[in-house]
Amino acid sequence: MTTPAKAEELIALTAKLAAFVERDVTVLKGNRPAALAEHENDRATLTALYGKAMTEFKGKAAVAALPAPVQKRLKEATERLHKALKEQARLLARFRHVTEGMVKAIAQAVAARDASGVYGKAGYVVKPPAAPRTAALTFNQAV
Repeated sequence: MTTPAKAEELIALTAKLAAFVERDVTVLKGNRPAALAEHENDRATLTALYGKAMTEFKGKAAVAALPAPVQKRLKEATERLHKALKEQARLLARFRHVTEGMVKAIAQAVAARDASGVYGKAGYVVKPPAAPRTAALTFNQAV
């Protein structure tokens, strides 16, 4: 059975987690994704507390039993969190895409540098065709 007190606790946790994610978004917009690691323990703790509190509100019946003003505040806090998470996911995907592109470019450059030449029809050394796509994966695992 959900109570308004538990709902207030969930609203507070949701607002705190949303503020935390919004701070992460600000860090990402500042092009400093490595700075996210500084608060990893706080993020994990807050997420675990939120997940635990959220288990009591999984069904619509639990939320429907709450007073209307509490329902409204819970909905607004949840929407704020979802908006922040969506923006964070977008920025993280952008950084992942850039990082993967850099790793592939480095792998191709190393493969091209290390590839020995082959003799062409005229008897001189020519560059071989580009390294196979699996070379990038091999270098990615080594880095």
